[in-house]
Order: sequence, then structure tokens, then C-alpha cells
Amino acid sequence: MKAFILACVATIVFTAAGVAVLDSVQQPVAEAFATTGVRL
Repeated sequence: MKAFILACVATIVFTAAGVAVLDSVQQPVAEAFATTGVRL
């Protein structure tokens, strides 16, 4: 049971870290596709 709880906590920590990294890396769609041929 201890290993299961530890695995759940590790999953939550890794997920939170992934969300933080992806949130800082990704651009909003208006910036990512800001070219002369695209209308948003």
C-alpha cells in the first residue's frame, strides 16, 4: 500500500511539473499563427 501511495504522489508531482513546463513553452494561437495569410 505504501508503494501505491508513493506512486500516486510521484504521478501528481510529475504531472504538475509537466504542466508548468508546457505552460511556459507554448505560445497562444494568435502568436503562433501570426502570419500575413491567416485571419483569426
